[in-house]
Amino acid sequence: MKIVSTFHPSSSVLASVKCTLSSRDLEHLVVAKLSRIDVYSLRVHGLEHECGVDVWGKICAVKSLPLSIHEARSNIVVMVTHPHPELIILSYREEDGKSPTIVVEKTISLYERSPRLAEFFTNFLVHPSGKLAIVSCYTGKLKAITFRGGAYGTEYDILLPETNVISIAFLPTEEDKCALAILYIDAYSKLQLCARDLDTENFDLSFHHSFLFQSTPLSEKIFPNPTDYPLHLLSVLPAETTDDEDEEVFPGGVLVIGGREVLLFEMASEEKQAKQRGKYKRLEAKKKSKDPSEVKKAKEKERERESKRRKPNASVQWPWSQVMAWTPFLSRFLLGDEHGRLAMLSLDNLGTLGIVLVPLGETSQPTTLSYLTNQILYVGSHVGDSQLVHISPTLVSIEDLPALAIPQDVKSVTAESLSAKPTRKGKARATLQDDMDVDDDSTDSTTAAGTVVAPQGAFLSVLDSYKNIAPIMDAILVDTDGSGRNQIVTCSGGANTGSVNIVRNGSDFKELASISGLVDVARCWGIKTRIEDEHHSHLLVSTLTETHVLRLDPTNPAIVTRLDNDHLNPFKVDQPTLAFSNVFSRKDGKYVNSLLVVQIVPTGARMFEFDASAGRYVEKDAFHVDKLQRNERDFHQDSKREIVVASVNSSQVVMALSGGNIVFLRMENNRDKFEVQIYASDMKREISAISLAPLNPVKEFTIYLPVAYWNTNEVEIFKITGDRLQSVAKSEPLPSLIRSVLLYNFGTDTSSKGENYYGYLLAGLADGSVASMTFKGAGLNELKITSLGTSPVLLTPCTVQQDGKETKTVLAAANRAAVFFVDRKRLLNSPVMLKEIGAASGLSTPTFGRAVILAAPTGLFIGHIGNLNKMHVRTIPFGRDNPHHIVHEPSLKVYGIACKQNEPTRIGDYEASKSTFQLIDDSSLTVLGLYRCLVDEEITALATLTATGPDGDQRLFCVGTFVNNPGEIEPTSGRLLIFTAFANSKQRASLELSMLASEDVKGCVFAIKTIKDRIIVAVNSSIMLYRVLLSEESGTTPKYSLQKLAEWNHNYMVTSLGSFEDRIVAGDQISSVSLLSLAGDRIVSEARDYGPTYPIAVEALSGKDLICANDSLNLIQYTLTNNLRGKSLERNGIYHVAEFISKFLRGTVATEHKSKDSVLAPEFLFFTASGRISVVVDVKDEDLGLSLSNLERNLTFVVKGVGGGSHSKFRMPKDIFGPSDADKSSEGFLDGDLLEQFLPLSESPEKLRVIMGDRDIYKLDLTQEETSRIIEQLQNLH
Repeated sequence: MKIVSTFHPSSSVLASVKCTLSSRDLEHLVVAKLSRIDVYSLRVHGLEHECGVDVWGKICAVKSLPLSIHEARSNIVVMVTHPHPELIILSYREEDGKSPTIVVEKTISLYERSPRLAEFFTNFLVHPSGKLAIVSCYTGKLKAITFRGGAYGTEYDILLPETNVISIAFLPTEEDKCALAILYIDAYSKLQLCARDLDTENFDLSFHHSFLFQSTPLSEKIFPNPTDYPLHLLSVLPAETTDDEDEEVFPGGVLVIGGREVLLFEMASEEKQAKQRGKYKRLEAKKKSKDPSEVKKAKEKERERESKRRKPNASVQWPWSQVMAWTPFLSRFLLGDEHGRLAMLSLDNLGTLGIVLVPLGETSQPTTLSYLTNQILYVGSHVGDSQLVHISPTLVSIEDLPALAIPQDVKSVTAESLSAKPTRKGKARATLQDDMDVDDDSTDSTTAAGTVVAPQGAFLSVLDSYKNIAPIMDAILVDTDGSGRNQIVTCSGGANTGSVNIVRNGSDFKELASISGLVDVARCWGIKTRIEDEHHSHLLVSTLTETHVLRLDPTNPAIVTRLDNDHLNPFKVDQPTLAFSNVFSRKDGKYVNSLLVVQIVPTGARMFEFDASAGRYVEKDAFHVDKLQRNERDFHQDSKREIVVASVNSSQVVMALSGGNIVFLRMENNRDKFEVQIYASDMKREISAISLAPLNPVKEFTIYLPVAYWNTNEVEIFKITGDRLQSVAKSEPLPSLIRSVLLYNFGTDTSSKGENYYGYLLAGLADGSVASMTFKGAGLNELKITSLGTSPVLLTPCTVQQDGKETKTVLAAANRAAVFFVDRKRLLNSPVMLKEIGAASGLSTPTFGRAVILAAPTGLFIGHIGNLNKMHVRTIPFGRDNPHHIVHEPSLKVYGIACKQNEPTRIGDYEASKSTFQLIDDSSLTVLGLYRCLVDEEITALATLTATGPDGDQRLFCVGTFVNNPGEIEPTSGRLLIFTAFANSKQRASLELSMLASEDVKGCVFAIKTIKDRIIVAVNSSIMLYRVLLSEESGTTPKYSLQKLAEWNHNYMVTSLGSFEDRIVAGDQISSVSLLSLAGDRIVSEARDYGPTYPIAVEALSGKDLICANDSLNLIQYTLTNNLRGKSLERNGIYHVAEFISKFLRGTVATEHKSKDSVLAPEFLFFTASGRISVVVDVKDEDLGLSLSNLERNLTFVVKGVGGGSHSKFRMPKDIFGPSDADKSSEGFLDGDLLEQFLPLSESPEKLRVIMGDRDIYKLDLTQEETSRIIEQLQNLH
């Protein structure tokens, strides 16, 4: 059994709408992603997230539903296409003292068994009045839904004569009328525009075309290949009436956008409607004539009228690529094209200027545009970051933008010449009424009458952006710094926003200042003048041999003064400091504020007091270990006593001596002197770590003392009772030597019985791991080992700002660092991007507030740690170079990236592409080397190879390509290229890419895998085996060549490969999957799935297990089994992901955890086109897998999703033929996102209901505590 959990959610934005959802004077933006709806409020400082909801289905559109034409408030309507099409009515609710929520008001099923799904237009419209919605999801029919006050009324089906609908829009009619403009492709593959009246009383469309709007075919020259580009109908409202009686007022109409021109068609006047109505009646009468010849003539006349092309009332040439999104902008429209070019379309002066097109600038390629307010535009994108853009009335940049260049065949004018033309305010008719007559002759004109303004610069400035890593074309797991912590590197983006993204999960470290000149620091502490002061005034720094004291500048802590003068620095500086702290003074049995500090060095403890008048410290007392009385139990009688480890809190001192003895000191009452409280000389074991940190932060002392031993690697906790130590708990032997130990309460309660008490024993191990155990006064439980690095771990309590609040944490630092904290009642850790930390301490200054100071190899750094477990995405923009494939070569410390660039062209023009192979430094991310492919050659696959060279092993890059020959149905030519990289100078500023060998192949190289020194290549229907040969002749340069060893040709089209050791998985996109093995120089077939799977991505998990994703968005697992007929691939798991999976990767991004009770193991990751990254976790125990399956079932009784029917129906596997009664539910996989919703449930009665189930037979065999612990383990793995 496997669990699918989300590491990074889908980030691609599909749709958005601006509306008002609450009764307050506040506007909102609703953003729809693939399976989530988020609501933002429009604030002065920008967008503020209010609430969101996940949807069990695939969202295709979102609209606002006005409660009435007289009220600004709206509901939200969402259309879902999976698992069955449905419409969901959502309302936004606010309650005092609670966060806003989204509530499902009504779910309207649109599913029908028989009809064919709509091929080009699956969407819906909402009438401006809010009384009617029209839905298109099946061919040849529409569904009309009525509403009253935003609430569901009735629904009815409408037969639609136009089958291949491209777009639909409401015509701007009078309130008592309703008509639809329809853009469709007729039976002769011609693009047509018509309108039909909608009878809301009889629930039907008019049989004949509406007289409100004259139907017309559209030119193929303006709209070439209409199914290849998105076309849109935009409703244009009538112009307001003017005082000028002679001026004809624009009556409204529709814009047709998406072609080489933008066309405007007006609605017919009353006179024109009457004329066309009369013609229609006369023609219908003739068709009913008893004279066959007259009927024939009438039908011929009807066909002639239908074929007549109507001239648009206004038009303007569109100089760029396909229009992806649009939005009304005050009285104008904003249009965004495929390459992110944004333009404004103005209809303000149709009578004099026609339609005016003004280039504004570049954004991300939009999938949705929503005008918000005050010239602020929201740009939602699928292939780039979503953005908040300000549209300035004046130029913000005068730089030449090549992307906005107007083609030479499009006439443009300057803005100055445009403003010089006389204009009339308001929209006027662009043509005479006679020009609209369908009976008039009309010629095909491609010369637009509108005005295109030449670009002058940019009118746009980006105010904010929202990270998006979709679509993920390829991905790798890398550890570039050798720390053992994997990062994900993705090839993402498209059009003008190609990018490589480095994704990791962890905490921020913001460096505020640095102090240079201090190296090899082993320990450091901040010193306060008085113990109750808020800020530190000095800094004590210790190396392995000496100690330094620094005075901090109150205005700038980076400026320090070293106190080397003995008069100013009485501290013991010729020895390393083992422990240091400010301490309280004891007066009459009470602890009072003081100027005292305690320093512990290997020879003893010293107490100092700060003399404020002299500005220096004065020694008050000293304790020397040599003065301790030896006794017969001291087994190091002749050795020199010294302190090996020590700890100090605000009132107590503990020192562990060589030989295993412990000395415990406290402050003497009414005297600033040390007092020996405990001398334990019978420990008989060498001590490696000790700590006096109080579990109760309110107290000035502690009653518990954790002690770690050298020989046994155990931690023993003693209770301090009077003058003796009483053992209360002991850990089991830990896997490595313990170098630091800390007993720490992460909660706010001081009593172990409190709900917010989280007492833990943390042990930093020498192998770079941290051991954690719960402690509540007796016994150590729930041992967990977390691997951080390879060097000893130092533990330091610190405070982190999280969501505006201070969170108690522990910084674990070594060659890697992490912050441990408690969230939702469990101990978590969050990696911090810090390396080689030798010491750490809390530091508070007036300038920086509460911070931490860290000792690194190059000096000291002061900074803040924040944003625990935040998703960090570092983006390297590539612009129009779109990365499609990526590999990493650790020996060269480079990424190899294959990019494709499509030149922006005008609609209908040939789009040329270029492909390059680039080497990028994996640290600085600069380009080191570049190879440009041939014309019309595109890189389709990439891999690394280790081969034998003249000087030993040589790292090579394998590049597969295909040549795009126009007119080919199947690729017939490509190349396999072998590159090496070498520095052309002593500096690493550049690398030379040298092509060692190449091989022409008869097809497209879809995929490449390498096994040892062999290259496995998928070319069309074949799988080929190659190796690199080196021929070295005396006196000549070594020559490389590719030798073909074998070919396996038993497929239709192999588009994906996976490998594990000597096993190969082949994905035939037209058929199924095959498991092969490499036997020397031969490819051997092991087994094959003969059922139709249609895989798009495959990977081998082991020698017998493989995973694949198919075109129906399912995740399928196979296992190699032996039966009577021989070996076969048995399908043992299938699960509907509802997303297009583009890549599988074995491995994990989680920090390694080792625990006795660990029952889950991360196995692989997968990546999707919407930007989602998921972790798939293996459940080791079959019985536990069954229990978790029952937990998933019981959770569906309590956790209700939005859309998709039930959870089981949502995850039910799908196929290309649509749903069937024979469909089975998912098996072998569980929904980890659903399982994790168990933890936030209230303790009772919801969790109890999940555990008990709705019936006795549904009762779980896991307790609530066991279930929570398992789900916590799951969350820690992603």
